Amino acid sequence: MTDPTSEALTGLTRPGMGTENAGPALRALTTMVRPRTVVEVGAGSSTLHLLLGLRDARAEAARDRRIVNGGTTAHERASVLHPRSAVDDYAPRLLVVDDISVPGTSADRVREAARDLGLDDMLTFIERDFFALTEEELDGWGPLDLVWLDAGTQGDDAAFLTSLWPRVAPGGTVVLHEPYLATTVETADQRGQTRVAARVVPTPLLQELRRQAAAPDSGMDVLALNEPHKHRQTGLLLLRKHAAWERDRGASFAEELKALGETGSTEPPRLGPPRTPRRSGAEEGADRVLAALADATRRTVYSAVVLLPDTAQGVGERLGMSAERTAKALAALEKAGLVTRTESGWAAADDIWREVSPRRAQPPARTTIPARRGKRRVFLENLVQLFEPQRRYPESAVNDLLRDTDPDVAALRRYLVEEQLLARADGWYWRP
Repeated sequence: MTDPTSEALTGLTRPGMGTENAGPALRALTTMVRPRTVVEVGAGSSTLHLLLGLRDARAEAARDRRIVNGGTTAHERASVLHPRSAVDDYAPRLLVVDDISVPGTSADRVREAARDLGLDDMLTFIERDFFALTEEELDGWGPLDLVWLDAGTQGDDAAFLTSLWPRVAPGGTVVLHEPYLATTVETADQRGQTRVAARVVPTPLLQELRRQAAAPDSGMDVLALNEPHKHRQTGLLLLRKHAAWERDRGASFAEELKALGETGSTEPPRLGPPRTPRRSGAEEGADRVLAALADATRRTVYSAVVLLPDTAQGVGERLGMSAERTAKALAALEKAGLVTRTESGWAAADDIWREVSPRRAQPPARTTIPARRGKRRVFLENLVQLFEPQRRYPESAVNDLLRDTDPDVAALRRYLVEEQLLARADGWYWRP
């Protein structure tokens, strides 16, 4: 016996063109988030997947309502349900905007299939150009829980988002198709020769949204799902607006684990590239000195000036070196701060060695550990300067560094780790 749903989907889907994975994913997402108002720009087979997801969500909501109201016994399901799921009837709707301007559009067949499957009570078809809709018409839709965009160019998608994102409800989701595109890029091999190659890269829109999401308090999450076996019609891009209850609580990872009763020494995950420690002026100066003295001729000239300050001519004559070679070496040494001009010629610059020599940070004056967290955080940020970035210390060395500040080194270690100023694993500590 033929399944009417499968038959309808088969008639609407172009095999292999992109919705064979995206469509079922949309259906599952719709059932999962249980939206009340869904908007789709551009009708197609995805319309039917969205309607089927709403049908599944509606049936699931009806079962849950019976469980919460005591009409059906299902202890495991009842244990995970929120009581508010039984307050109102769940009556979802799908608003589809399509001006039927694309040749060969399947919009009419979608409406027929929805009617045949008894899903048309949830469908409102708006046969208009999206950009011809007025602000009042868009406001009339109310808060949007789920938006699916699969029509137009990158510029169109940007305009869709500009118009619809403010109307997305807190916790709502926008889904776009094809966050990656195939293009040609120039690549260089090890010999420096360039060639043109085909690559699949993030779209300009995905790049821009990632930049915006990385900003503090952006209020959204961005997730791009790729289909690595394809170079066109690939993947989904999900944008989710944060709800008010998702704000950062301001407590550290260690504090929250402790509040949950997890008393182990689990460290927070460190994702992304390793941090590059900020270089001090002394470190940069030391690099200049080492670079200058890496050359044998400059080392010879520098040694001669240290032993006996002299003119460039005198240095060259003592070394049996040409005037041009001597002058070039002295210029490089002067740039590195190793030699300086005087009235009588060239002399070694002693200050450079004091500038580039490593200094041990001075510990804070012995004091009581502040009880208030804000003041304690400032105190600990000052204290952690005793540790060199990325260097690993055994616990005994940590205690030695902290003992001058307060005899309770165990408390200082614990606070530094809880505030994520020091990391700890297998008995070793380091400053991230």
